[in-house]
Amino acid sequence: MEHERLVSRETASARVARRVIADGAPGLTDAQIDRLALLVERVCSTPIGVTAIRDPATAAARHVIDALAGLPAVDAAPPGPLADIGSGGGLPGLVLGVARPERELHLIESTARKAAFITETAAAIGVGASVHAERSEDVARGLLRDACACVVARALAPPPVAVELCLPLCRPGGRLMLWSREAAGDDLAFAAAALAGAVLPPECPGVLVIGKVAPTPERFPRRPGVAAKRPLRAAGSDRPRQ
Repeated sequence: MEHERLVSRETASARVARRVIADGAPGLTDAQIDRLALLVERVCSTPIGVTAIRDPATAAARHVIDALAGLPAVDAAPPGPLADIGSGGGLPGLVLGVARPERELHLIESTARKAAFITETAAAIGVGASVHAERSEDVARGLLRDACACVVARALAPPPVAVELCLPLCRPGGRLMLWSREAAGDDLAFAAAALAGAVLPPECPGVLVIGKVAPTPERFPRRPGVAAKRPLRAAGSDRPRQ
C-alpha cells in the first residue's frame, strides 16, 4: 500500500529521477526507487536551498547514484547505527537509509530549517531517522560519542577538517566514509591518527575511508568552529600545523 501511495503522487520530476535511478542502480527494488525519486523531487523543489541543482535527472545522478556508489564501503562496516554529518538535504544519509533500512539512522544538520526539511522528507519517503539540529561537535559530546558503526559525510569540509567533525561519533572498529574528490594525503593521515583513526586503502571511487581503531581522545572534538579555523596539519605541510 505504501508503495502504491508513493507512485500515485509521483510528479513529472520524480518520474524523470526514477528513470535515472532505475538505470543507474538496477539492484534496487521498485519501492526503493520510488522513495529515492520522491527524495530527488523534494530536494530539487524546496526553496530552502539544500542543493544548487534543480534538474531532476542531474540531481538523481549526482545525489543518489553517487551516494549509492559508496555502498560497498558502507556494507564493509560492522552492523550498527549510521550517522550522516552535515546532512544538508538528507544527503547521502537518506539515500543510504533507503538502501540499507536495517541500520539505525542519525542525520546531523545544525541549520534548523534544513533539519526540519530532513525530518519532513524522511517521513514523506518512509525512512525512519533521528534528526539532530545540532553541530556535530556538540553531538559528539553526548550519547553518540564513539557509538556509530558507520559515519558518512559529503561536501562537508576538506577531509582533514571533516575527520575531526565526524570521527568522534564513530565507534572503535567502525569506519568513516567521506565522499571527496581529494586524494588521501599526509594531512588526512595526521588528522585521522590524532582522532584514533587510520586511513584505509581505497574501496570505492571518490570515497575516502578511515577506520576507527580506539576511542576518541578526550580533547576531541575541539570547540565548535575550531576544526575549520585551526585544522590539524602534518609536520612539513605547506600550511602551518595548528
